[in-house]
Amino acid sequence: MISLDWKERLIQDTKDFYERKLPQKDYDIDIVYNAYPQRIDNKIPNAVITLVGKTIAGLIAKQAEEYFPFYDYLIEKKGENGTIIFAYIMAKAMTKNGPVFLKYLEKYLLTVEDQKMCNFIVDKTIYPLMKKTGKDHLDTITNLLKKGNHTLNLSLQKLLIKLIAHNTELIVPIFQKLESSWPYANDEMVKLNSAVLKEIYKHDQNYYFKVFHTYAHTRIPVFAEILSGAICAYNDEIGEMVETWSASGNIKLKKIGLHAEKSLKKYKKKK
Repeated sequence: MISLDWKERLIQDTKDFYERKLPQKDYDIDIVYNAYPQRIDNKIPNAVITLVGKTIAGLIAKQAEEYFPFYDYLIEKKGENGTIIFAYIMAKAMTKNGPVFLKYLEKYLLTVEDQKMCNFIVDKTIYPLMKKTGKDHLDTITNLLKKGNHTLNLSLQKLLIKLIAHNTELIVPIFQKLESSWPYANDEMVKLNSAVLKEIYKHDQNYYFKVFHTYAHTRIPVFAEILSGAICAYNDEIGEMVETWSASGNIKLKKIGLHAEKSLKKYKKKK
């Protein structure tokens, strides 16, 4: 908890930084929070960084397109604290001009190696935007997934699952976007599609079983692998489908079927 005195000081110092330092291209924003006397594990408390980030984001928002060098500096020079502040700025800026800042953010997200930070940025920036207009930005998400960046893909998987949980109306458009890439799915995308299907089951079992019905007669190994990884319930049609795979002469399909049979047994018992 930040005391009221320190809260007021941090807000004022952030305003001073915005008014005096930024115009001079002095981007060392740590001058604002380094004076804070308390540390947690030798680090400035996250609450302090969050306050500074939200304050500078609000100040910059109306003319956010003027400060790209500052954003670059934050993520390149200021470590975790700079990344947190960057995320709050991007979140605010995208409410003003989504396309411009999404494009800028894409470039950066493809370079992030730290999973925790990538998750944080996606959650603070893209998620709020898609909560409001999810369908409008699904192409952006699927295009990012196609880049094949492992860290970013895991963050986007969390994002899609969170969106489905927040708004079940997004189930169909999200699934259909992902489904269009099934024929070309690599191992990572197979796992992502399976995870999304499992989440769909939690919110719309009818649609979940409808997907399995659609692919009941598939013999395409990658489709079978996605469906096998998504099994989290039993019905007779799924049972027959898996049995057919396990009896296949296609070695890969047979292997998938045998593995799926093991998964299916525990759900059959619960039926």
